[in-house]
Amino acid sequence: MSNPQTKRWPWAAGVLAAFVMMIGGVAGVGASVSSQASPSVQAPMIKLVSEKSNAVAMARDYLAYSSFSKSGLIGQLEFEGFSYSDSSAAVDQLEADGEVDWYVQAAKSARQYREYSPFSRQGLIEQLEFEGFTHEQAVYGADHS
Repeated sequence: MSNPQTKRWPWAAGVLAAFVMMIGGVAGVGASVSSQASPSVQAPMIKLVSEKSNAVAMARDYLAYSSFSKSGLIGQLEFEGFSYSDSSAAVDQLEADGEVDWYVQAAKSARQYREYSPFSRQGLIEQLEFEGFTHEQAVYGADHS
């Protein structure tokens, strides 16, 4: 006696093939396009996310788990393949939206340095400046870490 499920497979495969062909026809895959197409019908437009938006998102991701100076974050975004223009615009956007405080970033960075190595206050300030923080940010970071 034959298994009733094996009899359904040819039918399911046929439905699947018809479905794939229908989708292909709707999407225009494998179909020829008539030169008489209506000029009022336009292809749907796909909105692409701008590079700046991607750079902003990546900057947020970096700031969520590490600390950066402004120039350090711009440099990291450039390392990831964004242009200097998109990188700096993204960081400027975070500043404008109040999403980043470079003094707070300096304090976080100072804490991270102190977690793995002892630093004098002056040595820590110099290290933070080397990382791209301004002197004022570095002093704040050293004093608030």
